[in-house]
Amino acid sequence: MQAPWRSPLARALHRNRSLPNARYVQLATVRPDGTPANRTVVFRGFVAGRDELQMVSDRRSEKVHHIQHQERHHKSAMGEICWYFPKTREQFRLLGPLKLITNE
Repeated sequence: MQAPWRSPLARALHRNRSLPNARYVQLATVRPDGTPANRTVVFRGFVAGRDELQMVSDRRSEKVHHIQHQERHHKSAMGEICWYFPKTREQFRLLGPLKLITNE
């Protein structure tokens, strides 16, 4: 069964596809000292056959280090995205586990 947010999000992406910033989303994570950190990442698509989003971030960024720290010390990393689509005036906030995938 598909997650309830997937179809509305796909529709919003389609309706806002002409806007260059429609593929940018804010990803909040937690720093090693426990304070929140928010950064813009690029949406690259849905993971085939799953209710998962694929984002891109430079592996040298603090965001990647925050996720790695959470994985080492808490067994999993959590994050929340906030995504605003100005053309349709829609906002999506999704909370869930984060998983780093590298090209190595």
